[in-house]
Amino acid sequence: NTSMKKLLTTILVLCAALSMQAALHLNYEKWVDDEKVVTEVTQNTTILVTEYEWDEDLEEALMEVRGQLYSDESQNITVTITRQSTGVIDQFCAAGNCVPGNGELSQVCEFVIGTMPMQRSWFTHYTPMDKGNEVISYEFNDGVNPAITLTIKYSYLMTAVEDVVAPQYNGKIYNLLGQEMHATELSELPKGIYIINGKKYIKQ
Repeated sequence: NTSMKKLLTTILVLCAALSMQAALHLNYEKWVDDEKVVTEVTQNTTILVTEYEWDEDLEEALMEVRGQLYSDESQNITVTITRQSTGVIDQFCAAGNCVPGNGELSQVCEFVIGTMPMQRSWFTHYTPMDKGNEVISYEFNDGVNPAITLTIKYSYLMTAVEDVVAPQYNGKIYNLLGQEMHATELSELPKGIYIINGKKYIKQ
């Protein structure tokens, strides 16, 4: 009886520990009629993205998806990126850190997500080189919970673009999060995508 009680106690403790394991959550945001719609991502979700911002000076578009990645506690997250084709210009950012695409079919990134809002946000930037489509999948894995895969289908068709007012140059360099970089030259910075005088520059 004593052995059986110990076994049952051990099982209950293990079950309690498993139930307390922080769950991994992922969502993405989209604006519909000036209202932000937040959608929870299940284990396998596919979305279509057609919206883009047009840079008149560089004559190129920028497509993005953003949302929240969070759990009940800080966790190490591995993001495996799978692209449909090579040479894609993209970037993935999470928890305040950005990793530029490597131009290959696959790439693995690691992040630490926390409980603060800045540590939860994530977003992607994709630059279509021409009219057409691109498919990029992101698999989020914390090593404990089932992996969550978000597949984004980018569909780009260039249309007429409204006039864009370029911001006044202030001699500063910013990253895509809008944070000012402590550098005066692009050569002083690591690989990534930066904003200088309202224009996007990619450092390979």
